[in-house]
Amino acid sequence: MRILIIPVRGGSKGIPRKNLKTVNGISLVERSLRVALKSKVDQIIVSTDDKEISDVASKYGATLHERSSENSGDDASTESVILEVVEKYQINWPSDSAVGFIQATSPFVSTETINECFDLAEKGYSSFSAKSFHGFIWEKLDKWVPVQHPPEFRPRRQDLNEKVVETGAVYCFPLKQFKEKKYRFCSEPKPVMVNPITGIEIDDISELELANLLATQFELIDIDLKNFRLPKIIFTDFDGCLTDDKVKVNILRKESVKANRKDGLAVKRLEKLGIKVVIATSETNEVVEIRAKKMKVEALRGLLNKQKSISNYLEKNSLNWEDTWYVGNDVNDLEAMQKVALSFCPLDASTEVFKIADVVLSKRGGEGVLAEIASRLESENK
Repeated sequence: MRILIIPVRGGSKGIPRKNLKTVNGISLVERSLRVALKSKVDQIIVSTDDKEISDVASKYGATLHERSSENSGDDASTESVILEVVEKYQINWPSDSAVGFIQATSPFVSTETINECFDLAEKGYSSFSAKSFHGFIWEKLDKWVPVQHPPEFRPRRQDLNEKVVETGAVYCFPLKQFKEKKYRFCSEPKPVMVNPITGIEIDDISELELANLLATQFELIDIDLKNFRLPKIIFTDFDGCLTDDKVKVNILRKESVKANRKDGLAVKRLEKLGIKVVIATSETNEVVEIRAKKMKVEALRGLLNKQKSISNYLEKNSLNWEDTWYVGNDVNDLEAMQKVALSFCPLDASTEVFKIADVVLSKRGGEGVLAEIASRLESENK
């Protein structure tokens, strides 16, 4: 059994209420829950002393652990929190279980890193996420002194022993050894290497700002699209995918939405790859038809059951679900998303959709989700 613990308290010295700060519009605690849900784990436990964090965790269906006052202060160690969780829940866990924890302050931790750490823990190792390090360290005592290297000798990089730095993102270990030794490196340690770009850990405002800058240029991609044959058709929801899911109503009761021109151009780019785009929406407002005509795509409006309507459409056009991809963001997209060969959702999709989407895009709704798909397909099909 794999148990993943997310220790997130409400307080913080460096950044007030740090775990609720956002990176690319998603709070740190929510980002950690989203990656946990995508990982190969059996139970997710959020340990917190904060109601707002508890509410977020409940939305994602995590087990809630109400942290004791003794382990809620600045001086409490992570080990003491993990031990508290283990003591409360271990009766339900097999003795050969692996336990791990992720830090919400590492916003770019990947499912692959979590899964690999658990793989090692199940083999008896104490695993941790790390990045390669080739520098020289100095320590301030009475004066500045070198650590493990003489000041008069500067070896070449290739002559140095391999070094790594913990990223602080993921730690996993065998339950039995942890209960005996009560610290995270309770068995032979093994690092799991991560991309240095994504190995950032947020402790101060400058690192939070850097994480947001990185997120606008680089978000982890779930699936390599090279492993999938190109679809013949992509269905996309309208509100929340081609728009930001907001609506304006003027004094004449006319509704308007905000769309992204990049998606209009993306349709032409996808057509060059032999892919047709069709809008599939429950919305009946004529704004959908207006936008569809501008994009030169077909629009299926007023769909009460998207899965059934798309199935009928595919049959009429001699297509099947294996030929189809789908972009959705809300609960009425779920059935269709589970039928297609590959499903996508924007970064700000509903919790239910996020859990089942094959690919979580780096763009939010209305920011050019079709353009992102087109760019990835073009780069992988050159």
